[in-house]
This record gives sequence, structure tokens and C-alpha cells, in this order.
Amino acid sequence: MIKKMKNIDYIMLISVLLMVSIIVNIYALFKMNNYKYKIEQQSYIKMEDIKQRNESNMDILSKSIKNGSIKNEELLKLYKSYDVITGDVMDLWQQYGAYKQSSLPIFSKKIKTNKIMENDIHGKIKEYMSSTLNREMKDEQNKLQLKNEDLQSFKDMYEISSRIYEYLNKFNEETLKGIKGEDKEKKVIKGHYWIDMLEGIYDISDDYVNVQWKIEATDIQSIE
Repeated sequence: MIKKMKNIDYIMLISVLLMVSIIVNIYALFKMNNYKYKIEQQSYIKMEDIKQRNESNMDILSKSIKNGSIKNEELLKLYKSYDVITGDVMDLWQQYGAYKQSSLPIFSKKIKTNKIMENDIHGKIKEYMSSTLNREMKDEQNKLQLKNEDLQSFKDMYEISSRIYEYLNKFNEETLKGIKGEDKEKKVIKGHYWIDMLEGIYDISDDYVNVQWKIEATDIQSIE
């Protein structure tokens, strides 16, 4: 009788431990999924930030090319905007790397690339903006006259911005048509669509990897 009671107690102990283990695992899975969601939510926010800043840049570039000049205040806006976009893109690449490591290869999205840094077109433009601003401040000019190399650079920048703008709008029309706000955010996160958009930006940037930018030694601290 005592032996039978011990067996029952042992079985109950095992059952309790098993239930605790299941609850702990479910909680850990919930926390992990919640963490992954927040990471992808940040990816969505950064991609939206890139989209908005790119549109703002495109407007400034268009007006500047049309006027044949750009004020230093607008140059500074462009520099700061490209600085943020550069950071956003690099963060997205890091988040994509984390996504690949935590996903099963057979089910994960892949971007075929081996030259992320060489393809950092926004970083190169940021350096060009920094160099140009320093040059204008040294010359004590309040605006840059767009001609020769500078005019061509602005045309290249506008072309890049226009293509990214058209690509992102087309992607939204084809994949996220009629979806806005939280519903859009959830769909982008669930479908990992920020990765598709990152790949689209990468492909466009790749077409301009050989463009030469007039970059001189700069003191970025003086700009900021």
C-alpha cells in the first residue's frame, strides 16, 4: 500500500514538473515571438522613414536642379536626411542578418548580395553632401551654384530618389493596395515585406555603384 502511494506521488511529481516545463516553454516562445515582432516593427518604421525622407529629398533636388542653385540651409537638410537614411539602411541590413540566423533557410527570404558596403549609395551621397557643405562654408557662399560636376551629381541623386520613390509606390500598389495604418504595419511584418523593399533599394543602388562623387576631406563635426 505504501509503495503504491509512493508511485502515485512520483507520478504526480513528474506530471507537475512536466506541466511547469510546458508552461515555461510556452512563455519563452511567447516572449521570443514578441521580441521578433518588435524587431520587425522597427524594420517597418525604418523603411517608412526611408520612404518619407526619400520623397522630401526628391522635392528639394527637383527644385534645386530647376533653379540651378541650392541654398546652404537646403544642403544641410539633404546632408542630415541622407545621414539618417544611411543609418536606417545599415540597421536594416543588420536586422536582415539577424532574421536569416533565426529563420529556417528553406522558409526564409533571401537577398542575393555580397557587396553591401560597396553598394552604400546613400552613404556616398552623404559624404558628397558633407564635402560640398564644407566647401561652401570655406568660400563663405550662401548657396551652391549647380554646374558641371555638382549639377551632374544632383541629377544622379534625383534619378536615384525618383527610382526608389517609383519602386516603393509600385510595391505598395501591388502588395499593400488599400491597406493603411496598423493593418499595413501588421501585413508588412507578417510577410517580412520590408526585406523585399530593402532588396529593391539595393538593386537600384547597385546601378549607381560606379558613379563618381566629388568628395574632399571634411570635418563633419563642423557641419553638425
